[in-house]
Amino acid sequence: MFRDPRQILLSIPAVFLAIIFHELAHALTADKLGDPTPRSYGRITLNPLAHMDLFGLLAFFLIGFGWAKPVPVNPNYFKNAKKDNILVSISGPAANLFIAIATILIEVLLLKLTPGVYDALPGLIPVFHTIAYLNIAFAILNLLPIPPLDGYHIIRELISEKYKYFLQMYERYSLIVFFIALFVIFPYVFRTAQGIFFFLLDLLV
Repeated sequence: MFRDPRQILLSIPAVFLAIIFHELAHALTADKLGDPTPRSYGRITLNPLAHMDLFGLLAFFLIGFGWAKPVPVNPNYFKNAKKDNILVSISGPAANLFIAIATILIEVLLLKLTPGVYDALPGLIPVFHTIAYLNIAFAILNLLPIPPLDGYHIIRELISEKYKYFLQMYERYSLIVFFIALFVIFPYVFRTAQGIFFFLLDLLV
C-alpha cells in the first residue's frame, strides 16, 4: 500500500509542480474571466503553501494519490457562467499537460545538446520522467466525471437541465463512487499515463 522511499523522493518535484500549476491555472483563468475571488484568497501565486493541503500532500507521497486546496470561484462574476465555468475547470488539467510536454522537451533538448549531463547527473532522468508522467496522470484523473474532480464540473455544465435530477442523485453517492474509482479505475489511469508519456518521449526523441 505504502510507497518506497525512492519513489517518494522522485515524486516530490512532480507533485509540487502538478499541484501549484494546476491550482494556479484555475485561479488565473477565473481571474481573467472577471472573478476576483481567487485573488482575494491569495491564490494568484506560485507559493506552494497557498495551494497545498497538508493531509492531501501526505497522501500523495504515501499512497500515490492526494488532493490540494480547491480554488474558490464565484460564477456570478462570469459573463457566460456555463462557458466560463468549463474554461476554469479545464484549465487545471491543461496546465498539467503543458508541464508534462515542456518537461519532455527540456529532457530531449538536454539529451541532444549536452548528452554528457546525464552521465554527470544520472538522477536527472528519473526526475524528468516522474514530473512528466505524474502530470499526465494528474490531468487524466482530474478529467474523470466524478465529483469533485474537474471532469464532473465540465459534465455538469454541459448536461441538459432535464437531467439535473440525476446529477443530484449522483452527487449524493459521489463519495462511494470516488472510493470505488480509487481502487478500480485509478490504476488504469496511471498505466494509461505511463503509455502516453513513453509515446510522447519516443515521438520527440
